[in-house]
Amino acid sequence: MRPGTEKGSMEAETTALVEWAGLRAAPPPPLVAVPARLAAPSAIPPREWLYGTRLIRRFVTVLVAPGGVGKSAYALAQALALATGRGFLGECVHHRVNAWVLNLEDPIEELDRRLAALMLRHAIPHEAVAGRLFLHSGRARRVVMGTRDAGGFLVHPDRERIIAAARDAEIGLITVDPFVKSHALDENSNAEIDAAATAWAEVAQACGAAVQLVHHVRKGPREGAGDIEAARGAKALTDAARVGLVLSPMSEAEAEELGVTPGERWRHVRLDDAKANMAPRATRASWFRIETVPLGNGTPAYPHGDQVAALAPWAPPSAFSRLRPEDCNRALDRISAGPEPGTLYAAQRRGRGTERWAGRVLMREFGLSEAEAAQVIGAWLKSGVLAEDEYRDGAQRKTPFGVRVVEARRPTAARR
Repeated sequence: MRPGTEKGSMEAETTALVEWAGLRAAPPPPLVAVPARLAAPSAIPPREWLYGTRLIRRFVTVLVAPGGVGKSAYALAQALALATGRGFLGECVHHRVNAWVLNLEDPIEELDRRLAALMLRHAIPHEAVAGRLFLHSGRARRVVMGTRDAGGFLVHPDRERIIAAARDAEIGLITVDPFVKSHALDENSNAEIDAAATAWAEVAQACGAAVQLVHHVRKGPREGAGDIEAARGAKALTDAARVGLVLSPMSEAEAEELGVTPGERWRHVRLDDAKANMAPRATRASWFRIETVPLGNGTPAYPHGDQVAALAPWAPPSAFSRLRPEDCNRALDRISAGPEPGTLYAAQRRGRGTERWAGRVLMREFGLSEAEAAQVIGAWLKSGVLAEDEYRDGAQRKTPFGVRVVEARRPTAARR
């Protein structure tokens, strides 16, 4: 507090509030209670989604991921999709808009490589991108959205500059990668991180743009894929976002279930809607594959040139592609008969050596892998082709659970 009179103390408090808000110029307008407009529902404009239900004008999205998973590659691919109007990652591009990627870690040459790899992988011509995608490297010029000045006041040095530049270029998406490099505040302070996140939300509002903040996860064990609470530092960041996305590596269990070899597991990542305040959360994860794209930029010193990662959509292979309807019904006949008279096959794998698991029929009859067989059995249980129920095993004198075939749910009525 400034020493001196009571008047001086009041001036100091007022100055602190103004500096914290980053206003510095005119005082804020008077605060007035405004009655609700009670507009007709049909007259209210819909939310302005740009990219699926993940990026929306005037709001902040937070993308959280561990290091090395591909979050920068995904964020750049999103920006390229919006700049070109092409949904090459499988997501709906509602509006084609100019996109600005503020990469605050890497040199511009590295961003050029990543962009070139994406354009080569997805066959995007230069004319589809020119003048629509903007790249900024933090190596050339830092971006400071929140810091404290010499007097200890919290200020936002680049907020108005970002707004002016985004308006001038008619930007519809601003990606900040990573968020931690956009401020000089205490990452574990909810008050300070909330101020930085609010500043980015004010940028989104002022520009009518979607803002995406790319963020790291904390060190240590996590609950699993889609855990937004794994975000590093103060919780205020994810609380401030209206959409929260989590990018995670494929786990060993997922690789086994989806038929991905251990050597290829690192290439596969999943995206979960971990926080969806403005749209229903996706019921299933989106999968992507990290592919290696040669740029063809070899030189005498580096004859092989660069091999650069680019993200592409990936769908788990379906075991059903190997089964005809008659194959399915033959397998269901075997399952219905049980492993021996008076017993039923089990729905779950109680141990890899058990012969009572229904998936063993598919493995024996059609050569499916264990992961593929599990996929088929799981699908049949979900769709009602198979039903799990208790039954009396006379030989064992027990009442275990087993699967029965629901005849009305078979894949086809006409069986050969």
